[in-house]
Amino acid sequence: MRYFEARIVENSSLGGGYFLLVLSGCHALANSQPGQFVMVRGDWDRDPLLPRAFSLLDVGADGGAAILAKTVGRGTALLERAEPGAKLSVLGPLGSHFPPPSDEFTDLLVGGGVGIPPLYMQAQIASRRGLAHRSEILYGGRSQHDLVLLSEMRAFGTGLFLTTDDGSSGRHGLVTAELEARLDSHVVGSDSSRVGGKVRILACGPNAMLWAVARMARDRRVPCFISVEEQMACGIGVCLGCAVPARSRPFRYACKDGPVFDAADILDVSPALPLSAVGCPS
Repeated sequence: MRYFEARIVENSSLGGGYFLLVLSGCHALANSQPGQFVMVRGDWDRDPLLPRAFSLLDVGADGGAAILAKTVGRGTALLERAEPGAKLSVLGPLGSHFPPPSDEFTDLLVGGGVGIPPLYMQAQIASRRGLAHRSEILYGGRSQHDLVLLSEMRAFGTGLFLTTDDGSSGRHGLVTAELEARLDSHVVGSDSSRVGGKVRILACGPNAMLWAVARMARDRRVPCFISVEEQMACGIGVCLGCAVPARSRPFRYACKDGPVFDAADILDVSPALPLSAVGCPS
């Protein structure tokens, strides 16, 4: 983890409020893994005061990095309008990551909306390691405007299954319906065994989607790792604003212990203690 200054090399609108930032000066991120994130603040005044958290989409050994974002408030609106050459203050890489691609598993990569970046990186790494046949991307959005970077993902050689709530692209319905279909295709019986290996689920997106995915995995007895969405002010476990009730301890923290968790540790857990009784995470 390092605090450093990056510069915007390219800022591309992808439509639907989505935009792609390509950065330079990010050598500290060279060894980042899918699921890790950065805290980013533009070269603006006091409004907004706090940085914004973004999952990493891509990193390079040459100091390059890419972030996919969607304009939802003042901070992201300022970033969307930032010009090439603008400075950004970056802290990272932060947080936990997904398990690496493996020939032992077929990974079902389930993404919703702006949750696609860590799964994009996971599929990219699988492709580079000759394991594209062991990954399938299940990508859902409200409409076709929420499905971005499709040509880049097709180039990975992994399976790509699209869903939209309005039926404008791919399967009509939720991405969880596509997940159920893919599990039916892969999983035999009540465990995760299949011919040639096992299945696991890696998911990132809105929390409602994640809980539905995690319950499906639990019912099918399939390993599942989810990257949760929580508000973050610091990114390093100081402010305690991203507490997640867990089985392994009363609370875990999305920024420090996550954002990637084994779904079995946090699924359907109610807070055991008031947050005021919980100390700073060790």
